Formats: sequence, C-alpha cells, structure tokens
Amino acid sequence: MKKIILLLVTICLGSMNSVKGEQKYLYAPIIDETPIYPGKPKAPARPLTIDITGHRLTLFSAFEDMVTVTLLDEDGTVVYTDWLAPGQTSLVFPDTLIGEYTIRLTVGSIYYIGVVDL
Repeated sequence: MKKIILLLVTICLGSMNSVKGEQKYLYAPIIDETPIYPGKPKAPARPLTIDITGHRLTLFSAFEDMVTVTLLDEDGTVVYTDWLAPGQTSLVFPDTLIGEYTIRLTVGSIYYIGVVDL
C-alpha cells in the first residue's frame, strides 16, 4: 500500500508543471505482492506514454485488448468512462470536462494511472 501511495504522490508532484499538449507517462502501480515464481514477470509493467492535446487523448501504440479509460475528480469520484476498441489510438473527451483529473487506463489485468489537465 505504501508503494501505491508513494507512486501517486510522485505522479501528482510531477504533473504540477505540465503544459497542455505535452507527453505524459502513466505508471502501472504494483498491486500483486504474491511471491515470484518461474514464468511470472519480475518487474512492473513499463510506463505508458500518452499525449493530451486539448481534449484529445492519443496513445502512441495500439493495444490488442479493449482499453477502459476512466477520469476521476479530486474526490476519487468517476466523472467519465469510455473505451478504446482494439487498435484504436485516440479518444476525444467532452468539452464540459475542465480541470485536473486522475486518468486510469485499464488494459486486461493492468491499469495505468496518472494526472491530466484538460
């Protein structure tokens, strides 16, 4: 739990100097703390690079799985949810969403989390 909190604080502090239209890195927090066994990955998933320009989210590579995109407000309440179909790399958020949000992209059993400013 301490690792997740530390990761979220690091992401929040790193995003304070963000400029619209720049690349963001979303990180996959470590949730599974079961012992490592042969065949199991020994490192967390690599960070995911995205681009947010205006209200358009762009992934730099497509996924073969459905990607759930969720925006949460400062209270952790879900304010927006949408999906990227396999192979789709961009999504436009509604113009009514303005401000700073926590973004969570769920790909299979991994979720990437970060902070974006719309």
